[in-house]
Amino acid sequence: MKTVIGATLAGALAIGAGAYLLGAKPAVSEVLQKTSPAPATAASAQVQVQVQASEPAPTAASQHKLRTREQAAEALMALPELKAWSAMVEKNSGGQSHGALIEYDPAPRTVKGKTYYQFSFVENTREAALRWESFLASVSDDEILVEDSSTDELLTLERWRKEKQPAKRTGIDG
Repeated sequence: MKTVIGATLAGALAIGAGAYLLGAKPAVSEVLQKTSPAPATAASAQVQVQVQASEPAPTAASQHKLRTREQAAEALMALPELKAWSAMVEKNSGGQSHGALIEYDPAPRTVKGKTYYQFSFVENTREAALRWESFLASVSDDEILVEDSSTDELLTLERWRKEKQPAKRTGIDG
């Protein structure tokens, strides 16, 4: 019986160590529980505690669910300005053109240590996609920044609305 437990423990530790070195870092206690046919002994319980203690504790940042590209695009299209622009493009073209978001660079952009998805709102015609405005949507929270194409500066939504008055493009008051 001791031989079976010892062999199971050694195998589980080897699997856990190999996975750890490869970067997968599964909990060895889970491997032990799945591979051990016999009840845990004091020795295996001690190994489980030691391995679990060596794993880093989850941080607040790692516990926060990150926003997907799809969620970022939905957040942008939910902006009142983009909704109004889309409706206006559709109406003015008689349904021939549409407002749309395109991801102008699939690689996330890092600004001051924070990661953002990169999108442009475009007027999608038969001939071309005409860019109206470019946005950065944060991966880690709800922040949205607007790229000022004339100054290459990043503006908060509030500042963009105040300085650029995007609602005036549609004739609605914002």
